[in-house]
Amino acid sequence: MIRRPIQALALFSCLALAACGGAGSTAAPSTAASGAPDALACAPSAAAGTVGVTIKDFEFSPKSVAAKVGDIVGFTNTGAVQHTATLDQGDCGTEKIAPGATAGLTFSKPGTYTYHCAIHSSMTGTIVVS
Repeated sequence: MIRRPIQALALFSCLALAACGGAGSTAAPSTAASGAPDALACAPSAAAGTVGVTIKDFEFSPKSVAAKVGDIVGFTNTGAVQHTATLDQGDCGTEKIAPGATAGLTFSKPGTYTYHCAIHSSMTGTIVVS
């Protein structure tokens, strides 16, 4: 009969969903490469950047920058369309950066932070904070 395989499949599906977690899930927070929670390690900043990254022709330049804890990495959009700088892990990133505008991120913990443009996901870069 077909009835038993369908019941078994339904039971398996329920157990698989329960194993994935739910409202009572105690998963650890997302972390940057340094092991620090992103919410504590990065924050948007309106202040002028102490380390500069230029956005032009759908690229971050330079692709990798070094900064110190407390530095502000400023992203200046010299292109013709909006972009963002959004960490790959966590919820930290800039708002949309209009052409001619600058936005920044400041880091309070050392680590290696990879990022991308949330609008154009092929745009990527790395910030190494010491």
